[in-house]
Amino acid sequence: MQDLKYGQLTVFIAESNSALGIAGADDFAKTVATALETRDDVAVILATGNSQLSFMDALCERSDIDWPRITILHMDQYLGMAEDHPESFSRYMQEKLVSRVKPKAFYGVRGDHEPVEEELARYGQLVRDLDPVICVMGIGENGHLAFNDPPADFDTREMIHIVELDEACRAQQVGEGHFDAVDKVPTHALTLTVHALMRPASVIVLTPEARKAQIVKRVLEGPVTADCPASILQTAPNARLYLDVDSSALLDRRS
Repeated sequence: MQDLKYGQLTVFIAESNSALGIAGADDFAKTVATALETRDDVAVILATGNSQLSFMDALCERSDIDWPRITILHMDQYLGMAEDHPESFSRYMQEKLVSRVKPKAFYGVRGDHEPVEEELARYGQLVRDLDPVICVMGIGENGHLAFNDPPADFDTREMIHIVELDEACRAQQVGEGHFDAVDKVPTHALTLTVHALMRPASVIVLTPEARKAQIVKRVLEGPVTADCPASILQTAPNARLYLDVDSSALLDRRS
């Protein structure tokens, strides 16, 4: 596996999406095992989305992860969406991972809870109290991290906030097959902040597929700017970015 350095960020390039998922799962398993050597249990933040599927499949095939000692948090939920909605990210996490690995606990973001301020307070406190040891996420086609669309707020120290989704983000949800039209995609979401996502001691970013090649080039070879939220990864010595041949195709390999 080829590895490169962009600023303080280490970048690995796998031969395929499947190999990327296996490498990410191996990194995750080792990181969690090390953390569990000094504590009874740990919390992790995991992402949803098509970019995470090979990783989740690889996780489920492993027998060396002590899931009964691991609590899972996730990153975001559409504002107003019930947990059992077909496009709910809590439901995605339950179906793709939680029901298969049976962790100690899973705490989903309640997008339909009212007043929403109570949910922001509850989930923000969960993140603070559980203090996750690792965050695993992807990069959106518009450069977002979770639902922190450009221009992202790099300064807030809140753990979760409400955001308005931009057109490119909503179009990605259609392109990935989650909705049949942009006007069916909710306009707002609750999402962990950039600060919350980058806060754990270890951050793994999984970004396969050719449709991500253009934004990957901008993230790694462009300036660090809130107009390309994932560019902040260049400043993160605690992060590892995993690409595949397709998503890395436009990079200058001499970097």
